[in-house]
Formats: sequence, structure tokens, C-alpha cells
Amino acid sequence: MVKSIWKLFVLFFIGFILLSACQSKETTTSLPQKSEAPVIKEVKMEGQSSKGFIENIDWVSESEILTVKKEENQTALYIYDVFEGSSRKIYETSSYVLSAVSPDKEKIIIHSAPTTYSAELSIIDLNGTILFQDEIPSYELTYSWSKYDESRLLITSFAEDWSFQVFLLDLQSKTMDLLQIDQPFLHWRSDVEVLFQDWNEEDISVSAPLVSKNILDNEEQLVVESSIHFNVFNKQILAVVPTNEEDRFTYQFITQDGKVDSHFEVSLLSRYSDWLIPYYDMIEDKDQLLTFVANEPGVFDTYNGTFSLRSWNAKTGEETILYKELPLEPIKCSPTGTYCLYGNQLEKIIDLKNTTIIQLVKEEGANM
Repeated sequence: MVKSIWKLFVLFFIGFILLSACQSKETTTSLPQKSEAPVIKEVKMEGQSSKGFIENIDWVSESEILTVKKEENQTALYIYDVFEGSSRKIYETSSYVLSAVSPDKEKIIIHSAPTTYSAELSIIDLNGTILFQDEIPSYELTYSWSKYDESRLLITSFAEDWSFQVFLLDLQSKTMDLLQIDQPFLHWRSDVEVLFQDWNEEDISVSAPLVSKNILDNEEQLVVESSIHFNVFNKQILAVVPTNEEDRFTYQFITQDGKVDSHFEVSLLSRYSDWLIPYYDMIEDKDQLLTFVANEPGVFDTYNGTFSLRSWNAKTGEETILYKELPLEPIKCSPTGTYCLYGNQLEKIIDLKNTTIIQLVKEEGANM
């Protein structure tokens, strides 16, 4: 694909992982109660101080989240308990930090940028012990952690002209090996297979075939003829595919042997050169996808409507509307799906049992 299109995909891919930095001022919002058992533990409302707060990253357990703060000339990572209100510092660095939690919730990848064209990669455990550290030339980075062997990651390093290299990082051997793959955005399908959209460099298109490749023998297999987005979970592949109607797309949940378990159809908002995939998260223990859906058709840049938050069971096909009107903001759910971090800085929590939204971050000068 031409370099300008690569740039759009890089920005979308990174934005989906790293989130934007505009903090919402929304406070606790009560919605109609469901007939559910009471929550045993209560989230400590406004338990996080806004002083130095940058963003929350993800859950590291059912009760703890990873938080990034600015402290003088350092960027620090904390683990914060949302029920106890306690926190502990596990790592700090002098350069800007982008980070993500591994699928097993036991490791954290840290991407710091000492200079514009250099990336320092660090992998730490939840106590801050460095498991791997190296520096590579890079203008932007994306990465995909293997759920089949969590000592391995795929790292894609982009140069300023959006040319790229793909590396296989092995934490056990502490090596980074260059792979010969012609596409930059990859997900693991098995311990030896990766998935990617096979974009045609000669054509500008919003969809592409979804292909699986064995990194040992380079054998390729077509999974879906045309898709605009994909992801991989423990049991299924998610593929978003076009329909015969221009703004209508189907979310398909595909098993490892290629069978479509379930699917649902939605309208997506158009953008300048593609279609907006609203924020979503998968609660894998429950085979449950939570996704935002635009309540009205339109163009994303001029859209003034709201979004509904819906739950879709990828096995049974059961759909539930959780919230009818919410702003479109990133969402990250706890392992059991009882709570979800929500907001441009993940500064709020959605309590799915009591259908409330709780503000986690306390404004300076406000009373608890």
C-alpha cells in the first residue's frame, strides 16, 4: 500500500491501543438498575489523585490497574487497587512512555522514546523487574503479544517514510530476529502462524483479504476474502467484512477451523479514506464482545450523535444493549467483565452489574 495509506493505518492502530489524551469531566452517572446480586466490593470513587495523572492503561488483575503518572522529570508506572485505593510504584523512566499489559496480565511492555527516531523497549514483570531491554531505530512501533507462547512478541518498527521491519522478540532467549513478512499489522493465530490483511500496494482500498501465514515454512492460507478490520482472541478470530450495502458491515466470529460461530451486522461511520471501527473489548472468559455502535448513520468528522454500548455473545449470538447513549471513548474490561475502565484516559469505571459509571480520578482541591 502506498506510504500515505500506511500512515493512516499506523495512526489508527496506535490510537486504538494507546488512546487519546483528552480527559472527560463526567462524574458518577446513575442509570436504571438491573435486577442483579449486589456487588461485594465497591470501587473507591475518586480514589486516584489527578496530580501528575496521565492515564490508566489496563487491568493487571480483577482489582488492580496499571497507571501512568508524571513525577518531576520522570514518568512513573503504578499499580493501583480500585477497591482499596492503594498504589505502588513499579517503574520509572526519564523519557516519554507508552505501555501495554500482556494477555496473561503478568508482564508489561514499555515503549519509551529517548529521541524522535529511537525506541527503547523494556519488558518488566509486575514488580518492576526488567525481563528484556533493547533499543532499536524507530519512528513508530506496533506490537502483538502471542497468547500461545507469552514469551514471544511481534514488533513492527516504522521509519519516518513508513517503511517497516518486523521482528520476533523472544523473552526466553532475549533475542530479536528479523522476519520476512510484507505486511506490518499482525496478530498471532497459533504458536507458529500469524494473521494479516494482504493489502495490494498498487490499489487504494478500504478492505483486503485476511491471510494466515506460517512463519516457519511461509505457507499462506486465505481466511476471509475481504475485511476492513480483524483481531484474534483465545478461541476465535474477529473479522469485520463489507456487505452489499455501503455503510453496513458484518462482525464475524470465526473458529480456528474457519467456521463462522456467530455474526451481527451494524452501520459504521465513514471517514476520509476508510470506516470507523468503534472502540470495543472482548471478555474472553465469557465469549462476550462489548462494542460501541453509532445510534445514527453519518460521517465521523461531523457526527454529533451518541453511541450505544452493546454486548454480543460470540457463541450464542445473544445481543444486549447495556447503555443507550454514551460518548465514544476507549474501554478496557476486567478479566471477568464485572468492571470496565472507560474514558479517553480510562479515568472512569463502568460497573456492569449496577449499571453505573464511576469517576476514579479526584480533581485537585475536591473533597473525597
